[in-house]
Amino acid sequence: SLGDFPEGQGGICVECSAFVVAHVNTKNRLGKIDGRFPHWVAPYDPGSNGFSLIYYQTTDKYIKPDAAIFNSDSDGTVST
Repeated sequence: SLGDFPEGQGGICVECSAFVVAHVNTKNRLGKIDGRFPHWVAPYDPGSNGFSLIYYQTTDKYIKPDAAIFNSDSDGTVST
């Protein structure tokens, strides 16, 4: 995501299970999630601007949902 919102805000939240929500820090970086799981943009300073750039994987072959997030690093970023 891009914008002038503070670091650590405005990332993507995704439900990994009924009781676990992962927060993926996407400020000036890419994050990879499975969008078939419930997800939303985390709150950020309302006086700031935030923009998301979204890529979709589209194929004619069905891929069974597996993990909501992929290879999370210790700082909350997600490796592809």
